[in-house]
Amino acid sequence: MQVAVIGGGFTGLACATLLAKGGADVVLYEKNDKLGGLAAGFQELTWQSTLETYYHHWFKSDSHVFKFAKIWNAQEGMLFSRPSTVIQTESNEFVPLDSAAALLKFPELNFFNKLRMGAALAFLKVYWNWRKLEQVSAEDWCQQFMGAEGFEKIWKPLLVGKFGERNASDVNMAWLWARLRCRTAELGTYQGGFDAFVKCAEAHLESAGVRIFKDAKKITVDRTRDCWTVAALNHGIQEHDAVVVAASPLAFAQLVGRHAPEHVRSALGQPSLGVQVVILALSQRLGEHYWYSLRREPPGQPFLAAIEHTNFVDARQYDNEHLVYFAKYVPTHSEEWKQTDQQLVDLALLSGRLINPKFSEESLIRSKIFREEYAQPIMGLNASRFVPSIHVHGVPRLFHASMAHVYPWDRGTNYALELGEKVAREVLKSKLNQRK
Repeated sequence: MQVAVIGGGFTGLACATLLAKGGADVVLYEKNDKLGGLAAGFQELTWQSTLETYYHHWFKSDSHVFKFAKIWNAQEGMLFSRPSTVIQTESNEFVPLDSAAALLKFPELNFFNKLRMGAALAFLKVYWNWRKLEQVSAEDWCQQFMGAEGFEKIWKPLLVGKFGERNASDVNMAWLWARLRCRTAELGTYQGGFDAFVKCAEAHLESAGVRIFKDAKKITVDRTRDCWTVAALNHGIQEHDAVVVAASPLAFAQLVGRHAPEHVRSALGQPSLGVQVVILALSQRLGEHYWYSLRREPPGQPFLAAIEHTNFVDARQYDNEHLVYFAKYVPTHSEEWKQTDQQLVDLALLSGRLINPKFSEESLIRSKIFREEYAQPIMGLNASRFVPSIHVHGVPRLFHASMAHVYPWDRGTNYALELGEKVAREVLKSKLNQRK
C-alpha cells in the first residue's frame, strides 16, 4: 500500500511512523525546508540550541510524547523541571496559581471561595464525562460551582485572554476541563530544542524507508479512477493508494477541496482564531518567571501571555540572550490581524514594561514575528457534533487530521501525536477492508 502523508508536523510524523511500521510504502510531504510544523524552530549563529517559532512545552502526563520518544530513540534528550508560572491579578500583582497551596494564598479570594474553587478543581481532575460538560459553557459552570467571584477574578480573564471578549462566553466547559485535567506543574522541553527531537523522528523515518520530500512547493492532489496522484515542485509526480492530509482545514481546502466540498464546509464551519507571536531577544531578564498569564486589555495590553523561555532553558544555550514570547489569538478578519510587525513589537515592549516597570527598551537585541491563520478552534456548546471525520466521506482513501480533530483536547504536541496514531490505524484498516 502506497500512502502520501501531506504535512510534516507531529501528526504527520506519527502517522508516517506507524504506517511504515504497518508495512505501507510512505512518502511524507512538507512545504517547508524542515519538519516539525508549528513546533519547528530557528537558530541564530551564536546559539547552541534552536528556539521554537511558537512556544511549546510538554506536561508529565503527555503519554504519547513519551511513547514516540521511545519509538524514535529520543528519550535521552527529554528534560523536565518545574519553572515558575504566575497569573496577573486585578491589582496588577503576579502570583503563582499552580497548586492547592498557591490557591490558598491567592490574595483576591476569601477563604470560603478558595475552598469552593479547590473542591471544584479536585472534582474536575477525576471527572471523566466530558460530553456532559460540553453541554454547558465554561462561564456558566464556573459561576455555578466555583462562584461568581472566583470566575471574575481568575477564569474570566483567562478565557478572555485566550478567545477574546466576544468569544469567551461561547466556550464550553469540556474545553476547560481538558485543559485542567492533564496539566502538571512539571514541564518538559528537549535538549537542543524541539528541532532536535524532530531530527530523531526524521532519522527513524528514513531508516524505516519513508521517503521525505521537504520544501515541497505547489503541491497538487488529484484522483484518478484507480489511485491518487500527488505532484510537488522539485519532487515530480507520485502515485498513491491513499492520501492523508495532516494539515489545517484551510490547507485541506486548498489541496483537495474540489474533491470533498462537503468535508471542507464541515471542517471550516466552526470558528477559529489566528495567532500572532512576538519574540524579543533581550540583553537582560524581563523578570523571574517562565509563564506570565496576563489580563488582556486591548489595545494597550493585547497579549494573553508572556513566556520567558530562558527562565526555563538556560540562557547560555542562547549566547546569554534572554528570550521572551508575547502571544495573542486574533480573528483573522479583524483589523487587529493586520497590525504591522513594528506595531506588534511596540505592543510587546509596552507589555514588558507592565510586567516589569524597570524594563528598558534599550535591552532589545532583536525581534521576530510569526503568524499562523489557523491556530485555535473555538469550541462552543456540543462541539463534538461538529468535529470533522478523519475519513472524508464519499471520497475513497482520503483522510484528514488537523487541530480540529483533537477535541475535547486542546492544541499541543501530545494530542497531535495521538491523532497521527489514530489516522494511521484508519488507513491500515482501509487496506484490510479492501482485501475483504
